[in-house]
Amino acid sequence: MRHWWQGVVVVALASGLLAGCGGGTGSGGVFEVSLTDEDLQTVQGNRCAVKGNATNIGNLTAKVDLTYEALSATGAVIGISTASFEVTGFSNFQFSNSKTNDTGQPSSTLFTNGLACAGISRFKRSETKITKA
Repeated sequence: MRHWWQGVVVVALASGLLAGCGGGTGSGGVFEVSLTDEDLQTVQGNRCAVKGNATNIGNLTAKVDLTYEALSATGAVIGISTASFEVTGFSNFQFSNSKTNDTGQPSSTLFTNGLACAGISRFKRSETKITKA
């Protein structure tokens, strides 16, 4: 029976890693976080941040740190935004500039350079770090 459970964990972790998100194990269980619905969010002052959803299907709390790059029409990086938060086991966390993280700060920062969403041609996640909280 134990080998069957280990196989399920390996398959779940591999699936999460292939999807570009993260998983891992700890002494008391596993975490596997998927990121969805990442989009730009206009906030007060016509500034821009990133919002999205993080879903953890494991039983351990996961610490999530993300970096996003705002790109011009030519593909040049014109600004950076980060998101940092924890997502508890078997739950979803909607991160945004208006949703606070565990420290009471916004879970997503405004793009540098005072960028408005209209000034961003596209954006991409350039770094994903998911660890056991």
